[in-house]
Amino acid sequence: MKTAILKHTRDFIALGVVALLAVVIGGYILSNQRFYLPAWVPIVGSDFVDYNAQFSTAQAVTPGQGQTVIVAGVTIGEIGGVTLEGGTAIVEMKIREKYAHIYKDATALLRPKTGLNDMVIELNPGSPSAGEIAPGGTLPVSRTLPNVNPDEILAGLDADTRAYLQLLVNGGGEGLNGNAKELSATLKRFDPITVYLAQIGKEMGRRQAYIKHGIRNFRLLAEELGARDTELARWVRSSNDVFKVFADQQSNLRSTLALLPGALDATNNAVLASDALTNQMGPALAKLQPTAVGTAASLKSLQAFAKATTPVLEDQLRPFTAEAGPTVAALKPAAADLAATAPQLDTSFSVLNTLTNELAYNPPGAQEGYLYWLAWGNHLTANMLAAQDAGGPIRRGTLFSSCDALTIYEDLGKGNPELGTLIELLNAPKVADVCATPAAAAQVARGKAIARRSLEQQRANSGATGVGATADGAQPAQSTAPPASEAQGGDAR
Repeated sequence: MKTAILKHTRDFIALGVVALLAVVIGGYILSNQRFYLPAWVPIVGSDFVDYNAQFSTAQAVTPGQGQTVIVAGVTIGEIGGVTLEGGTAIVEMKIREKYAHIYKDATALLRPKTGLNDMVIELNPGSPSAGEIAPGGTLPVSRTLPNVNPDEILAGLDADTRAYLQLLVNGGGEGLNGNAKELSATLKRFDPITVYLAQIGKEMGRRQAYIKHGIRNFRLLAEELGARDTELARWVRSSNDVFKVFADQQSNLRSTLALLPGALDATNNAVLASDALTNQMGPALAKLQPTAVGTAASLKSLQAFAKATTPVLEDQLRPFTAEAGPTVAALKPAAADLAATAPQLDTSFSVLNTLTNELAYNPPGAQEGYLYWLAWGNHLTANMLAAQDAGGPIRRGTLFSSCDALTIYEDLGKGNPELGTLIELLNAPKVADVCATPAAAAQVARGKAIARRSLEQQRANSGATGVGATADGAQPAQSTAPPASEAQGGDAR
């Protein structure tokens, strides 16, 4: 067996799938045919409670054909069987257990579900106040009605009435023949009337409820007034006194009413005068509204800040202000003198600030600022004055210079006696001793040109005082001194 299954695995799986589909489809069909499993079947089993109903006739009631028992359109059971007892039909109703609550004032009607008289029992379970029917109990024939066939209605009429009814039906058929659209249009015209009639009926019902409520309130009011006749009499007397006071004040009221038109005119004029203000205030207030909304958060924050700073102001700043009062009074003269000096101090500190900014400036590139070289200057100054004797520190150092710089020193010393004295103290070597080579001739010529331009600039600056300087050290009487190159003769060139 196992070998056969393994050999035909696909066929076996196909048969299993077909069997499963058959079970599912069969279960679906049976569920729609109201097939219920017994209560002992777990999960899907159903339990029923049997009740009986007496009918004068049980025509077209066929048990086992799926005829049902319904309540408000919901199927709650089915018809189980029909028996005859004492000239009445006893119809057995199998009600599902969760709906098995039928009371003594219940009613049952036999009604056809289709034109073929497929009967159902329309059951009204009744109200709990009437008492519940025990399982297996019977609903009497006085609480049931069978189905009525049209021929039974016609059989109750005499021959003339049946003839007139036949003529009426035939005439109606002839009149409606081919006039279906006209009849439909005519019936559609009644639709608004029915809607309005429904609204009128609804309003009439509401009006009836209001009238009922008003009559009830009036009754309560009358009962309350009847119980409080003493208070009512007192109220009438009080009203009489009030009206008497009004009568005594008739002249005053007349005077007041006479003044009322003037007051109303003044009020009207004031309202008209304020109209322009109102027109201006409307747009202004509309524009101020966003500001007011934004100010709300600021005011809340300010309130929180004020609450937080109140202890500081009360416990710290207020005592400090009281203690600092005498000191501030003593400092008032000094502050007045300082205020007079403040403009000059401001100028001085502004210049000092500019100087410190200049010294602290670090230019871009490889070149460093003044502060960088200040440390080097301090170090070199200490080394330069490290040696000393009995007379004090001895300055030492080494001067490096180029040929063009030595030339400038010599020519400036010759043209300016004060600079010449300082240059002599340097004890610099002579240009003729160190710059006699052909390679240094260009530097010497450049130095002479720079010195000549410097001396010319000095003479131009000192021309207003009539003091000038020449390259050979002479002091001319006029500011038009010859150029340094001419004062030195051929040496400057």
